Amino acid sequence: MIKFLAKAFSKSALIRMWRSRPYRYFSTGLLSLLLTISFGAISAPDVPAKSITQSTPAPGLAEPNTIDTNPRLAIETTNQHQIQDLKNHWAEPFVQGLVSRRLINIAGKNFRPNATVTRAELAVLLQQAFIYQPQYRNWVGFDDIPADHWAAAAIQKAFEGGFISGFADRTFRPNQTVTKAQALVAIANGMDLVIDPERSNQTFLASMYVDAFDVPDYAIDPIAALTDRGVVVNYPRVRNLNPDQNITRAELVAIIYQSLAYQGGLPPLDSAYVIDPRAPLFDLKDGQVITKLEVNLSQRQVSSFQGDRKVKSYPVGVGRIGWETPTGTYQVRQMYERPAWKNPFTGDVIPGGDPDNPLGKYWIGFWTNGKDWSGFHGTPNRNSVGQAVSHGCIRMYNEDIAELFSQVSPATVVQVIH
Repeated sequence: MIKFLAKAFSKSALIRMWRSRPYRYFSTGLLSLLLTISFGAISAPDVPAKSITQSTPAPGLAEPNTIDTNPRLAIETTNQHQIQDLKNHWAEPFVQGLVSRRLINIAGKNFRPNATVTRAELAVLLQQAFIYQPQYRNWVGFDDIPADHWAAAAIQKAFEGGFISGFADRTFRPNQTVTKAQALVAIANGMDLVIDPERSNQTFLASMYVDAFDVPDYAIDPIAALTDRGVVVNYPRVRNLNPDQNITRAELVAIIYQSLAYQGGLPPLDSAYVIDPRAPLFDLKDGQVITKLEVNLSQRQVSSFQGDRKVKSYPVGVGRIGWETPTGTYQVRQMYERPAWKNPFTGDVIPGGDPDNPLGKYWIGFWTNGKDWSGFHGTPNRNSVGQAVSHGCIRMYNEDIAELFSQVSPATVVQVIH
């Protein structure tokens, strides 16, 4: 909680110093440095571009100059483009929704939905979709983007529209892949979204995503703003943002579609993978969330707290000799409903929901060494609760962990003592 208050105070103070376009320009050198390190968001100086060999367009993505950007086309539809590798794909409605309105153009019959996205491809997709984007700044040019580069026109438009900037070394790095956090920040930049400067956006994200603490500092406020507006799309688990993973073409197009729907240009789509800001993992109001779980290994009991007030205690099974539950102070890092279980010795997997799954119906992970995990989970073997029999995890009755799962969050501290 102290960590949250510190972050909220520092961000509120800085936010009040921002100019009218909070994601695009920063009045402090510190924030500009953060963006340079994390995404390269400092604009390159106005220098002549070097003459380099012309790049070729990425497969499956039409060159920018083949796109008819007549605004009239934004409200017209065409026959459904036959995209062979999108049949029954989760992102098909989003992709077809943009293709049918000529807001993106796909070369050939394959979209490659699971492929990663480069910075040049990101610029092209943004240039195609946001056809009404006004110009917020003048083009400065980049050393590695000559005039005959296949994506030069799109990169220039995306830069002028405030979506993407270059790096401090005067490069754009068109072939560098884009992470989920970087793509979301770029879209938030171009949309010019307003945020609540009084709210702790880290806490808000923790109420929405199980991996909220993986969000880089530079991306916390922009992602919170997009989450507020129902723009964020996560696949395959809607509560897993995966901010540091490379974004896929399917995810990016789905987020672009949701962004245009928020702006009123497209009808919203009903998808299980669109995050609903009205359905947090826990209530942000004070006193509604468990702030600490205290595990007493000798008593084989876990107690939940709201601040200093003990709420409830539950019996637990703990690690056996040689597989002791790790002691120390941790924080909830994973929350899964119907978790699958992989046998550490044979590699066999028991799917979530199987009555023989040793993890039961819920998993709350709090410790990892980068390979192994420890956490709370249910169990089909009720007699093991209260015993020292596990491989380091904490077993609970299914009904108890179901109750606990509804009350904890990635903000919950876990303290394990003897």
